[in-house]
Order: sequence, then C-alpha cells, then structure tokens
Amino acid sequence: MAGELLIKMLKERGGKDSEYSDVVFGLVTSVKPLKVQLANNMVIDDNFIVLGKHIGKFKLPGKAKIEVKAHSDQIGNLSGNRPTVSEDITFKEMEFDNSLKKGDKVTMIRMDGGQQFYLFEREEG
Repeated sequence: MAGELLIKMLKERGGKDSEYSDVVFGLVTSVKPLKVQLANNMVIDDNFIVLGKHIGKFKLPGKAKIEVKAHSDQIGNLSGNRPTVSEDITFKEMEFDNSLKKGDKVTMIRMDGGQQFYLFEREEG
C-alpha cells in the first residue's frame, strides 16, 4: 500500500529524471578552485558543490591501542619470546586529512532540482 502511494505521488509530480535526487560519480579535475567532471563530461565547480563534513581536514576525539613487541633484554626475558606490551591512549583530538586531490574519484548526491551536489565520499586516484 505505501509503495503504491509513493509511486502515485511520483507520477503526479512528473518532470525529468534530472530534476530528481540521484547518486552521481565524478573525477576531481582541479582542487583550487574545486572542479569535478561528472560521468556525462559536464564539469561543475565549487558554486554547485557542498562538501560533507568528512571531506578535507577535520578533527575528532579518539582512542588508540598501541601494541609493541618488547625486546627480551628490555624486560629480562631470556627465552627469546618477545611479549607484547600494549597501552590504551585517549586523544582529546585527532586530526585527519581527507583533502581532495586532482584525480580523486568522488561520489555525490545530486540534490532535487540538479543545481547542488553533496560530495560525501572520495577515493584516492
């Protein structure tokens, strides 16, 4: 029932496919200014692109577990076995650099109406 209602609403709306939201793929051709070439060879610039919060440089709180194989002479174990020493470290902030580079393949959502693109994922080129 709900699916039938949704299809009915879409049919009533009408319009072209390009007027609806869709997932699109592109290739970064320039970083400054940002330009992305879409699969249909159309190039869009930063006036039409909204970057997701995990694109570029950003900071997050985090934890890490560091494991190090200790040398036998450091802890007096002469049998040759190298025990693992581990330590949990909590960071107030960790900085990540997920900046776009020329040649990166990106995934975007073309927003309803086709005038804005939300860039939410990158893959190193």
